[in-house]
This record gives sequence, structure tokens and C-alpha cells, in this order.
Amino acid sequence: MTTVDTETINPAVGARDLAVVARGLTFHVRELGNPASPPVLVLHGIMGHVREWDPLTDALAADFHVLAVDQRGHEETPWAADYTATALADDVAELICALGVGRAHLVGHSMGAMAASLCAAQHPDLVDHLVLIELPPDVPDTEFATRELPAMLTALAGASYAGVEEPFEEWLAANPLANPGHLRHYLRHGLAPRDDGRLAWRFDGHGLARLVTDGVTSAQLWAGLDRLTAPTLLIRGEHSPLLPWSTALGMVRRLGGGSLVEIPGAGHDLGVEQPAAVVAATCAFLPGRT
Repeated sequence: MTTVDTETINPAVGARDLAVVARGLTFHVRELGNPASPPVLVLHGIMGHVREWDPLTDALAADFHVLAVDQRGHEETPWAADYTATALADDVAELICALGVGRAHLVGHSMGAMAASLCAAQHPDLVDHLVLIELPPDVPDTEFATRELPAMLTALAGASYAGVEEPFEEWLAANPLANPGHLRHYLRHGLAPRDDGRLAWRFDGHGLARLVTDGVTSAQLWAGLDRLTAPTLLIRGEHSPLLPWSTALGMVRRLGGGSLVEIPGAGHDLGVEQPAAVVAATCAFLPGRT
């Protein structure tokens, strides 16, 4: 069932904000393009949001019916008790059905790629083509996933800032590959004022800290890849710390008909690093352009 509580039109890009009820949550979905065109769901990564991928969704809107989803616990979609990768994949399947679009292309980054790949493995009838951006199947077994990322999410859950420049300087120092303009855009939409006027993150840091420790195993992600039947494009950043080139090659071999694109000058956070290159690779891969 699709329920549109509010609809905001952006004359520049013809975007609409939908409230879509699925699995007991009301998901924020940003819709662009012609509803008669082939549908594409865009799924951000952990700590992300739909506006992070504006360059991609705006470009796809010329040829596709684009539906960018704020996943559970992010931005305008409510927080939840369960953040397992299975729950995220089930969300995607039910959203496709609730939106009434039939089979859809799925484009996902990191956490969103986990959800997309597991959804496609479990529900091949719902998925046409897959674009998996920086899907690291071995990451649940790493020190980064078990210690570093949960600690960072927990710290960010309690963080607040006087303005955008404070987190901008912190994040740019941590990721010199980030494009300053894209990073500022991500931060402007990822932070919201508290009652005291200070800015705080809109995602559920405490809850999402459990995603990589309790929510999925490397074995599950590899097994999901083995079950994929949809044509699949894997995109990795040249300097990715989470998806080595050798692992990416192994993934494509297991996918059978899979394709691999490496983005120069990028790491893991491609949405703020090299979104134009992701746009080019995605548009070249997806069929159904009008």
C-alpha cells in the first residue's frame, strides 16, 4: 500500500516526496522522472540519505522512473528495532510491491548494496538489473566492522555541532578524496537542528551500530552473490579500503555474467567522491533508456 502524506515538488528536477508504508514503517521515497519509464530504486549506504545521490538520481530521471529510498533509521524514515541486512532486504522487496512498479532495477551503495543483493537473491522475480556500488562481502569479519564502525556510529549518535563547517572540516580531513561541494551537500541534508539549535545527525547511530556486528555475515553475503540471476554491475573505488581489487574480481567471477568498473581517484564513499563517474557507469549499464 502506498500512502502519500505530503508531496513536495521541486520545479528544477520535478521531484516528489512520497510516504510509503511497508513492513510497519513509513518510508520516505524521493520520486523523479516519468512513472511510465523503467523503474530504478536507489539505496544509500549506512549514514547516508536520498539527497546524497542527487547527481545520480537527477541523471537517471531523464530515462527512468527513479525512486530513491531513505532506508530505515535514516533521514526522514523512522528509526526501528531491527537493522539486520535481512530486514533491509525485506524492506526493499515490500517497497517494490507497495510502489506497484513490478520488476525494478536496483542501485545500492555499501549497506544499500547489501540490501539490494540479498533482495535480488531472495526475490529474483522483483529485480531486473543490479548495480552494486562498493559492496564489501568480507567486511563483517574485519576489525573495521566489529570495532571501528560501531564506535564511530555510537560517537556520532551523541555528537552535535554549531554549524555545518565543523563536521565538514572533520570529514574532509578524514577523507581527502571527498569533493568539498558534494560533502557539504551531504552534510546539509544529513544534519538537522535540535531544540537547542545545534545540529545533530538524523540517522540512528546507536541502532545502526549493530548492523555490521549482529546483522549479517560474510558467508551470507557471498552466498547471496552465488544466488543472483540478474545481470549485475559491481563498482569499486580505486583506493577502496573495504573492497580490494582481488575481492572484486572474485565477486564478478562468482556472478557469472557480472561486470566490474573501477572508479579512479575514489575510495569507498563514492557519493561524495566521484558521483559523476558512478553516473556514467550506471547509465551505460542499465537497459530500458527511452
